[in-house]
Amino acid sequence: MLPRHAFTAIALACFAGAPALGQVIHDEGVDGDLSGDRFNPTAYVLGLGSNRIIATSGPGDREFVALTVPAGMLMSALIQVDYIGEDGVAFAAVDDGPQFLVDPDAFTTAGMLGWTHFGPVIFPNGSDILPAMGMGFGADGFVPPLPAGTYTFWLQQTGEEVTYELDFFVIPAPGAAGLLGFGALWAVRRRRTA
Repeated sequence: MLPRHAFTAIALACFAGAPALGQVIHDEGVDGDLSGDRFNPTAYVLGLGSNRIIATSGPGDREFVALTVPAGMLMSALIQVDYIGEDGVAFAAVDDGPQFLVDPDAFTTAGMLGWTHFGPVIFPNGSDILPAMGMGFGADGFVPPLPAGTYTFWLQQTGEEVTYELDFFVIPAPGAAGLLGFGALWAVRRRRTA
């Protein structure tokens, strides 16, 4: 039986090198506007746990962000953390890859991985909107979680200006979690026998 401090060491080793949970990866008030270019989106590699984006969008403001889910991880949820504004509905879509290939001016969802409307008229704050995005009418569709890879999100507001906070939540893939735990356990065992 391992002592209690060994279990703490295992837990810490599993998350070693991972960014702090609850991190804000982009805050428009600090980092500036997200890219409006679907071929050159603002890009981030997601860390384990919470990866929040805080942004303000006004009429016709298109925002594109490419998010990479690292190998051995899954994007398990997209939480609408907060939404403030007179207009209670905005638009979010996702495409596979580092660019958003579907032309926003084509007024079609064909070829997108998924899409949904979000905001307090559709979802209360705290809701996971990723399943609804996967069911977006006319899109290719998916069932969460999203596996490792790069996904480009298009966020847009056509009505009054709104401020929103979205949390792209990442977890270890089932096999990866076991490998992380096994590696940490091996390191603790090795130390005990040394």
